Amino acid sequence: MQLSEISLDNWGPFYGKHSIELDVTAASPVVLFRAENGRGKTSLLRAIVWCLYGSMSDQDGTPLDLDRMVNVDALQDGDVKFGVSLRFTHKGAEYVLHRSGSAIEDRPGKVTLSHPAVDLKPAGGQPFPAAQIPEIIDGILSREISDFFFFDGEMLNSFEKRLRDDQSTSQGFVRAQVERALGLPFMTMLASDLDVLQSDLTTNLEIVIRKTQKHAGLSEKYLKAKDELQGVESDLAEIRTQEKAVDKEIADLDAELAKVDQIKDLFFERKNLEDEVAKAETNISDLQAWLARESEKNWWLAAAGTLKAALDDAEAERDALTETERQRYGLEFQIGQVEKQLSSGVCPSCGQPTHDEHEKRAELEKLNAELAEVPSTSIGDVTARLGRLRPFSAGAATIQRIFDLEQDLRRAKVHNDRRKSRISEISERISDNTPDIGSLERNLLDKKDTKRRISNALAVLDEKRASLKSSVQDLGSQIANQPEVDETERRLQKTVSEAQELVAKSYDSFRQSMRENIQATASDLFMRLTTEPDYTGISITDDYLISVLDHDHHQQYMVSAGVNQILTTAFIGALGECSVEEAPLVMDTPMGRLDVGHRSGVLKWVSTFTSQVILFVQSGEYDPDRDAGLLAGKIGREYTINRLTERRSEVKVA
Repeated sequence: MQLSEISLDNWGPFYGKHSIELDVTAASPVVLFRAENGRGKTSLLRAIVWCLYGSMSDQDGTPLDLDRMVNVDALQDGDVKFGVSLRFTHKGAEYVLHRSGSAIEDRPGKVTLSHPAVDLKPAGGQPFPAAQIPEIIDGILSREISDFFFFDGEMLNSFEKRLRDDQSTSQGFVRAQVERALGLPFMTMLASDLDVLQSDLTTNLEIVIRKTQKHAGLSEKYLKAKDELQGVESDLAEIRTQEKAVDKEIADLDAELAKVDQIKDLFFERKNLEDEVAKAETNISDLQAWLARESEKNWWLAAAGTLKAALDDAEAERDALTETERQRYGLEFQIGQVEKQLSSGVCPSCGQPTHDEHEKRAELEKLNAELAEVPSTSIGDVTARLGRLRPFSAGAATIQRIFDLEQDLRRAKVHNDRRKSRISEISERISDNTPDIGSLERNLLDKKDTKRRISNALAVLDEKRASLKSSVQDLGSQIANQPEVDETERRLQKTVSEAQELVAKSYDSFRQSMRENIQATASDLFMRLTTEPDYTGISITDDYLISVLDHDHHQQYMVSAGVNQILTTAFIGALGECSVEEAPLVMDTPMGRLDVGHRSGVLKWVSTFTSQVILFVQSGEYDPDRDAGLLAGKIGREYTINRLTERRSEVKVA
C-alpha cells in the first residue's frame, strides 16, 4: 500500500479544501512535513487513520470524538460539510477512499454530527458496497496492526511505559505485539476451526460408543478425558474473559492516569494563576489607594498649568531683580572706592598716592549718575511669592506620574481579567474531575497483580489443555480405528488429527522463527540508532522478555530513559519491517524526546527505506541546514504547515 494523495475538507485546522500530493519513488520515498507544535501535524495523521478505519484515538490511546476534528471556523461560517479522501495504490491497483459527514454547532462547544458516509472506488471501476468497505480495507492493512505504521510520539511513550513495566505484564504485551505483527491470530482462528471440527467428530464417535459396549474401557477413558477437556476449556474461556476485563481495566486506569498528568498540569497552572491574581489584586488595590491619596493631596492639579506659569513669571522676575541688585551693588562699590581715594589721597587698592583729583571727581560724578539710573527693587515680595508657588512646581511630573500609574492600573486589570478567564476555563475543564491519584495508582497495581495471577493460571490450564487434547485425539483415533466406525469418519478423524498436529507444530515453529527475526531486526535497528557504546543489541527471550544486551551479552533491564526510548523505537520499527502486511510508515513527532545524536540515528535509519515514509517533524527534531544531508537525498516531497490564524493552518510546498 502506498498513499498517493490526501484531500481534506474542513478537517482540524484546515479550513476549506486542501489537497496534498504524497506519491513518491523508491529512490526518494520520504514525504517530509515541517511545522511547529499546534499547526496540524497530528490532525493530518488522524485524517489518514479516520479515513481508513472510521475511528481514531487521542494521544493517550482513548477513542477520540470526531466532533473535535471539525473545523470551527467553517461551522461558524455555515459550512457544515467535512471529510477526508485518500488516493492510494495496493498491489498495482489504485483506489480512492472517501469518508465524510455533516456537522452543526448547536451552541459553543457543542457539535452535532450527521449524514456519515464512506465510499471506496477502484480506478475505472464501480464503487464497492459500503458494507464491504471495512473488510476490504482490513484486508489491505489490518486495523489491528495499523499502529505499527501510523504512530506518534505519544504512542512511543505508551509503548515505552509498557516495556518498562514489571516483567510479567511486559511479557504479555511484547508477545501480543509480536503476534499481531506476524498475523498469528489467523493461525489461532484456524486452530479454533479445527477444534470445532474435532468436536463435531467427537459427537459422532460418542454415538458409536453408545451403540456398543465392546470398547467400554476405551470409551470410558475417552469420555472422561473429553469431559475433563471440556471443563478445562470452559475454565480457560472464563479466565480469558476475566483477562480481557482486567486488560480493559488496566487500559482504562492507564488512560485515566495519563489524563491525570494533564489535570495535574492544569491544577498547577490554576494554582499559580490564583496566586498571581491574589498578588495582582493587592497591587491593583495599592495603585488605587495611591491614586486616591495623590488626588486628595494634589487637589490643585486642575490648575497646575496656571500655577506653573505664575511660578515661571515669578522666577523670571526674581532673576531680573537679582541682576538689578547686582548692578546697584557694583556701582555702589565703585563709588565707595573713588570716595576713599578723594578723601585720603591714596588708592585703596594699591596704596599709591592719587595725583589727578579732578579726574577722580569726574569719575565719581559719572558713577553717581549711572546709579541714579538703576531702579530701586523690592526682591522680598518676589521671594515670598516664589515660596508660595514653589510647592506646585512638580505639577507636570506629578501629572505624568499619575498618568503612568493609571496606565499601569489599566494593564494590571486587563492581565488579571485574562488570568481569571483562564482560571474559569481550567475550572470548567477539570470540573468533577478530581481523582484520587494515589487510589488510581493502587488500583492499577492491584489490577496488574490480578493480571499476573490470571496469566499464571492460563499458562497452567493451557498446558493441561494441550495434554488433554493430545489424550482425546489419541483415544479418538483408537476408537475411530474400530470396525464399528464408518470409514469416512475414520479418515476424517485422522485428517483432522494430523491437521491439528501440523498447525500446532507450525504455529510454534513460525512464532519461534519470527520472534527471532523480530529480535534480529530490532537488535540491528537499535545498534544503528543508539549512541551508547556499552550495548550490543536487543534480546527477546522465548518467554518474551525484552531487554538490552551489554558487551558480555547479559540482559540489562534497568537502563536509562534515553536507551529505553531507542529500544522502543527499534521494537516498533522491527514490528513494522517484519509485519506480514506492507504499508507506508507515518510518524508524527517521533523524535521529540531524543537528543541530537539519537535523532541523527533515526534519520539515517529512515534514509535506508525504499518504501514510503511520511514524517511530521517540528524544528526541535529536524533542522534543514543541519539534517537534510542525513536523509541522503531521500526526500521526495517536502511541505511546511503554516499557521494563518489561531484556528487555521495551510500546507505549502517547502
